[in-house]
Amino acid sequence: MFYAGLDWADDHHDLVIIDEAGHKLASKRFAHTKAGLEELTRFLESLTGPGQKDQLACIVEANRGLLIAALLDAGFTVYPVNPKVADHRRSASGAKTDQIDAYLLAKLGRAELADLRQLHPDSPIIAEIPDLTRDQDALVRMQTRLVNQLTA
Repeated sequence: MFYAGLDWADDHHDLVIIDEAGHKLASKRFAHTKAGLEELTRFLESLTGPGQKDQLACIVEANRGLLIAALLDAGFTVYPVNPKVADHRRSASGAKTDQIDAYLLAKLGRAELADLRQLHPDSPIIAEIPDLTRDQDALVRMQTRLVNQLTA
C-alpha cells in the first residue's frame, strides 16, 4: 500500500508518496491547471501500475474542487481531511511548507487510514443538481424579465 499526501493550493499542489514502511518514494509539485492535473494522475498511475489504483490512498486537505474531481475521475481512492490536521501534526519548530504538509498528510494516511472517511464520487443524479439549479435560476430571471416587459 502507498500513501499520497497532497497539499492543496490555489495555483499548485504538492505531492509526497510514502510506502508501508514510511519511506518517501516521491515528492513533486503539480500546477493547478488541466495539464498539471493530468500530469498528476499519470504520475500516480505510473507508480501504482495498471489495475492497482486501489493500492494508493490519496489524503487531501480538501473535499471538493478540480483536484478531487481529477483524482476520483481517474479512479483513485481519496480521503479528505481537515486542513487543521496538518497544523496539529507539525513539529514544535512550527516550520510550514507545502512539502512538509504533504508529507504529514501521507504519514497520517499510513497511521490512521482506518479512521479516515473515504470520499465517494457523486451519483449521476446528485451530480446533475447544480446544472438543474442553474437552469431553474435562469428560467426565473427570464420569467421576471418577461413580466417586467409586459407590465411596463
